[in-house]
Amino acid sequence: MLKIERVLLVGLGSIGKRHLSNLKKLIPGVKLAVLRSREGAEPIEGFEVLSSQEAALDFQPQAAFICNPSSFHLGIATELARAGIPLFIEKPLSNKLDGLEEFVEVARTASINVMVGYNLRFSPSLCALRELIEHAKYGRTLYVAAEVGQYLPDWRPDADYRTTVSARAELGGGALLELSHELDYLSWLFGEPVNASGQLLKVSDLEIDVEDLVLAHVCFDNGARQLNSSIHLDFLQRKPYRSCKVVCEKATLVWNAVEDRVEVYQKDKTTIAFQGDKDRNYTYEQEVLQFIDCVMAKTPVPIPLEDGVRVIKLVEALRESSETGKLVYL
Repeated sequence: MLKIERVLLVGLGSIGKRHLSNLKKLIPGVKLAVLRSREGAEPIEGFEVLSSQEAALDFQPQAAFICNPSSFHLGIATELARAGIPLFIEKPLSNKLDGLEEFVEVARTASINVMVGYNLRFSPSLCALRELIEHAKYGRTLYVAAEVGQYLPDWRPDADYRTTVSARAELGGGALLELSHELDYLSWLFGEPVNASGQLLKVSDLEIDVEDLVLAHVCFDNGARQLNSSIHLDFLQRKPYRSCKVVCEKATLVWNAVEDRVEVYQKDKTTIAFQGDKDRNYTYEQEVLQFIDCVMAKTPVPIPLEDGVRVIKLVEALRESSETGKLVYL
């Protein structure tokens, strides 16, 4: 089995720092290099700091983590893929469809693993919800409602929100892309999206040039029947909120992501089907571990490139619907 000894990180924002810390913890002795976007970037104790694509390739990484803004993902990812380097690409895969087809072809030709960083798939409580749905314990699923919201200035208290990726269209910001976890996990739970409609809105006084609210309807191919869902994404709620309500024939299931639990509501009782320990970093550790394991064993990754492409296609459909006011088929 291949041993991973050299790993490259591209970008060192908040998610890059998290992956850097987890890699150091999870792979003792690994040599880590960080590719920064600017010349003369300050050194990082214990890590090599690179300032060019050529230097990154000369480092000869056995795997790379793409953590720069999503509008820059495909440029560096395509070049690393040409060199045969397995890639972990933070969500979203890109900020648009342009360039995706070329990247997919390059990755396919190079026969490399590409994993997309939708860490919520490793949440034990979300996995518990998925198991209840798959086993139809409470009958057929009839309808789904997913919602997530948090006040943007509170996301990263040590940074001016106006300068962050989330706030800037040129960097791939906006509620739709930044909160695309919902688009991914709903497809993971319920199948391929069939059609979509929605609105991308700017309703607050936040100093951003992107949408702060998304109201959407997506229909999924759930086997014999199509399943309707409502999706709410926002940068507005002062108290962080993330949930998925699954209305079944015999009960309503609620994934409360903040409390890390699954609640079951029936006519005469409410029960807790699963309670996690609220260890948010666990999901990030698991995605890193599983990606590295797959690279070493040369086995398929749990969140493949195709899943990331599917999210971007759904993002584009919702953008088109918001602009035209029409239902868009995928």
